[in-house]
Amino acid sequence: MDENYKAMFDQVHASDRLREEVSQMKMQKQTPRRRFPKAALIAAVLLVVLAGSAIASVGMPGTLRGWFAREWEETTGAPMTEEQLAIIDDLTQPVGVSDTQEGVTVTVDSITVGNSTVWLLLKFSGEYPVEKSLRYHFRGIDMTLEPDPDQVDTPGGYGFDFPYAAVAEDGVLTMLVRFTIDLAGQTSLLDSSRQATLLLEDLVCNDLEKRGDEDVTLAEGSWTLTFPVEPGAEQAVRSLGEIQAPAMDLSTRETKTIALYDVQISATDITYVRSAEDQAWEPLRCALVLSDGTAVEQGSGTSRFWDEAQTQWGSTWYWQVPVDLEQVTAVRFGDTEIPLSDG
Repeated sequence: MDENYKAMFDQVHASDRLREEVSQMKMQKQTPRRRFPKAALIAAVLLVVLAGSAIASVGMPGTLRGWFAREWEETTGAPMTEEQLAIIDDLTQPVGVSDTQEGVTVTVDSITVGNSTVWLLLKFSGEYPVEKSLRYHFRGIDMTLEPDPDQVDTPGGYGFDFPYAAVAEDGVLTMLVRFTIDLAGQTSLLDSSRQATLLLEDLVCNDLEKRGDEDVTLAEGSWTLTFPVEPGAEQAVRSLGEIQAPAMDLSTRETKTIALYDVQISATDITYVRSAEDQAWEPLRCALVLSDGTAVEQGSGTSRFWDEAQTQWGSTWYWQVPVDLEQVTAVRFGDTEIPLSDG
């Protein structure tokens, strides 16, 4: 397997229930490490489709607000409005927690918290090479939340991707990490205060100009950073109930219209349920349509059973950047646009 893809899969994590099931599978079938059941594997792949896309370059924003504004303009072609920036501010909180290993200090500068997403801005100090072609990341990464927000007893998982690692405008090596967790539509990271523990192992890099280049270790060590994750300001959620959306069977490429139930749209994601019989049918790519015509598309996502009886197959898809729902007029699946009612 290509080393970059191997690194991507190594950043996918499973719930305790899924770990137990995978362990039993290993005992019975001697399957390789990190082999997931088929449905869980599909969800995991979706979670990390952006992993490995980090680009090292000089002059990147040194704040979460700046990064979201830059990302918005690059993806939509228009500057982020003050209303959109206000949503970012409401969801962002300073942290300032640091740990030093082998002369390298890692600081969690700030975080932006959504329903099932946490963006973490990391700052680095120490001695290491800084070049535009180098992709910086960690050989190992994990994060736990206490209390555990995942209270649904069906297999689910969480994952990480690295939108960028760069020398920021302030001259400091900066890494943006996105943590996403599948909460089966039952809970939210915004519903109560939690304690997060971020575990990082070995700062490494590889050269984007040398395809297949192996990781080079810049600093060995294990960094542990513990900090609070506060719910912040209450965010609006738009409920659509049941809708009809075009979907595709990914194995046959056939398309048809299926029913999506309990559709909930928040500033950071969209969740919905479809019947277990429609599990193989994936709704076409989703986007939010704003009043000025701007479209904000989904990024990565995940799917799992949302009930122990395994009758509801639910999905969560994450917006690339948080969205002001007051500006949203419709949700779009493929070319099918579904207007949102006022309020």
